[in-house]
Amino acid sequence: MFWRYRGDPSMWAWLLHRLTGVGIFVFLLAHIVDTALIGWGRDLYDAMMQLYHHPVFRTGEILLFGAVLFHGLNGLRVIVLDFAPSTTVYQRQMLIGVAVVFFVTFIPAALVMFGQMLHGGSEHVSWDNTLTDWKAWLPTLSVAFAIFSVYAPTVNLPRLQASVRPAGGLELYGWLFIRISGVLLIFLVLGHLIIMHLLDGGVNRVNYDFVAQRLATPFWRTYDFVLLVLAMGHGVWGMRNVLLDYIHRPIARLVALSLLYTAAGVVLALGAIVLFTFQPR
Repeated sequence: MFWRYRGDPSMWAWLLHRLTGVGIFVFLLAHIVDTALIGWGRDLYDAMMQLYHHPVFRTGEILLFGAVLFHGLNGLRVIVLDFAPSTTVYQRQMLIGVAVVFFVTFIPAALVMFGQMLHGGSEHVSWDNTLTDWKAWLPTLSVAFAIFSVYAPTVNLPRLQASVRPAGGLELYGWLFIRISGVLLIFLVLGHLIIMHLLDGGVNRVNYDFVAQRLATPFWRTYDFVLLVLAMGHGVWGMRNVLLDYIHRPIARLVALSLLYTAAGVVLALGAIVLFTFQPR
């Protein structure tokens, strides 16, 4: 499929947007389930959080932040193209802008998270120590080199066209929802990631007591519930589009969509129940 586009940057952006979207949705389902374990007591939840301190999961944490950041920035570019089609002639410049903002934001954040992984525990990682530790630059520099080595040679290739807005009905409402929710989620999700993964030691400080104190505040319960509903709705509609693109037989589509809606509904209900019924033990 890729050779048909001869490496056009818009095609790579579309591919990365779809891959990051699927990855984020899978993580979202798992994250809601593991967060819901707090309703089963301190020991079980703290044991799960200890698992997240493993270097493999901490590396995944960095990749997750990059995926969310790119998905949000590229989503804004798509929204601009969809609502202002005349800007299509500038989409190459917008792609460059997405890449610049991504790396300017991702590299410092990845340095902080990688520094927290190297130090471990609840020790606060200073900015100066993170910058001077050459090992902290390895993951972000390797990712930057890999992406730019693919992206840079394709800047002068032809542009692709903006997507077509559905005429009406459910498709139009879904098209509008995924874009409106996408804008809101940029602030909600990045805010959540900054609070939980960057500030004051990141996930090193997250345990039963930390989450219980957070959920004791009505503001944070409401914040998490809005985030839960918008993220799940956004993810389900995006996954629906992916499944419809690749599954064409009616029975297979029915089965795939039924599994998607059932899994999402169960996880959404689980997350909402824990949010509104949790009481520290």
